[in-house]
Amino acid sequence: MSTLAEILLAPHRKEALTADCVRIVEHHLNSLRSLRGLALKAGLAVLKATRPDLIPRAINRLLPDLVEALEPLYARFGQTSDRDFSLFLRKNADEAIEALRRKIDGRAAESSNEAAKSTYRKLRSTLHEEIETLFPELSKTLSGYLN
Repeated sequence: MSTLAEILLAPHRKEALTADCVRIVEHHLNSLRSLRGLALKAGLAVLKATRPDLIPRAINRLLPDLVEALEPLYARFGQTSDRDFSLFLRKNADEAIEALRRKIDGRAAESSNEAAKSTYRKLRSTLHEEIETLFPELSKTLSGYLN
């Protein structure tokens, strides 16, 4: 069985997967109506003023790390009789979300962009909730690339 990275990060898939993830994130951001959502949008607007391609660049750079975070779950999935990786991920959502959060935290800590780090620190407390909200659509999208 191929690894998750071999499948999802293959050149002919990575670009399309990145575009799908951008659509998921942007749709999520556009749907936010709470004060927290407005703060998130404001923080991103500041960053996007200097880097309009912020979200696609960030996803493109994060995707290998996020796939790596899910690799142990994909290996376990391969040892089960489950046929749908999306359902498997949702059954193991807490573990998957925590793995994704750790990878994002690590990337943020390594960043040399002080504006990005500052914005991230302000929004970090809601990261788990944001990933949790995006997770069903993300897991379905990733699973679609495995067929």
